[in-house]
Amino acid sequence: MYDVLIIGGGAAGYGCALTLASVENTQEWAKDKKYLMLDNGKSDILNASFFNLAGVEFGIGGDELYAKMQTQLSNFKSCATKNDTVTKIEKDGETFTVSTESETFSAKVVVIATGMHKFEIDCELTNVITHTDVMKPGKIALDNNDNKIAENLYVAGLASGAKTMFAIANGEGAKVACEIFKLWTGKSAVAHDTIKDKKI
Repeated sequence: MYDVLIIGGGAAGYGCALTLASVENTQEWAKDKKYLMLDNGKSDILNASFFNLAGVEFGIGGDELYAKMQTQLSNFKSCATKNDTVTKIEKDGETFTVSTESETFSAKVVVIATGMHKFEIDCELTNVITHTDVMKPGKIALDNNDNKIAENLYVAGLASGAKTMFAIANGEGAKVACEIFKLWTGKSAVAHDTIKDKKI
């Protein structure tokens, strides 16, 4: 059983996973949490180059940026990753069952970060709508209220209707992670960076 299962390993998926995992050793309530990211390796960022990401090498290729995010996440023990394609999401009481082409997983919270091209996961809780804030026609989003689809089911990044920029999608993933922190703690909570082992 995973505390959070993230579907999609693009900008939003990694923003969420890194934020969740980054507090594994700084917050008592996070020390036993387990996360899983399911990524089919088809993110749009793999085919892009980036020239406007703060703090990132100018013109970095998407494949290199993707590899750097993988390396970052590997520093945290709480988050596992698997290369697989999700086919179905079901909810029974408090538990989600997420089926892939090869396995089935259980989770308390699910975050969908599958992008804007299509949504082919069988899930009765989701409603596919037209992405209205993008220049290309025929793109989709999942109906949501401030990134929340249903109880403990969230959507982040382009699948939520966000603008098509890496920084925005990445930030949305972090925002959803902070909403999950709030769910667990009952109050506003964020993943602060540290300076010389002191929280700021």
